[in-house]
Amino acid sequence: MKTVIGGLCNAITEVAKLVLGGCVAAIVLITLAAVWWRYVLNAPISWIEQVSNILFIWITFVGAAVLYRQKLHIGVDMFIDMLKGRPKQVMFWVIELGNLGFIVVLFIYSMKLSIDVLPNTYGALDISPAYFYFSAPVACVMMMFYFLEKIVDPSKRVPEGSVGDF
Repeated sequence: MKTVIGGLCNAITEVAKLVLGGCVAAIVLITLAAVWWRYVLNAPISWIEQVSNILFIWITFVGAAVLYRQKLHIGVDMFIDMLKGRPKQVMFWVIELGNLGFIVVLFIYSMKLSIDVLPNTYGALDISPAYFYFSAPVACVMMMFYFLEKIVDPSKRVPEGSVGDF
């Protein structure tokens, strides 16, 4: 069970990192294209801002899920580090269950919002704002898998690397 869930989470994380890198590269390229078209060709492109926003929102949510897996989110753990043994483990799981509760609530309401706005259109591309909003449920599902991984694999309960490592 541990190897199956670990392998699945590793695959999800690797795909997420590729998507994140692709999104960052796309933002850089379309920003360069926007500057070129606006100032050199004197013909601004109207959809650049919307696509950049969509990509940035996806980077934010998917990146948050990857950081959740690696336990690299900012946190105040000074008091938890003072605890030893069983109380420290109990506090870890209290915090993780609180995180899971938030993730489940976020999943439910972001999925509802995403589905509700599907028929609407937004901006110059004439696309649905659901493209923005579906990033939250996707990230929530990723975090639920990562939570399950923490249950079956105790080694995933400690930080991996540092924030600069990607």
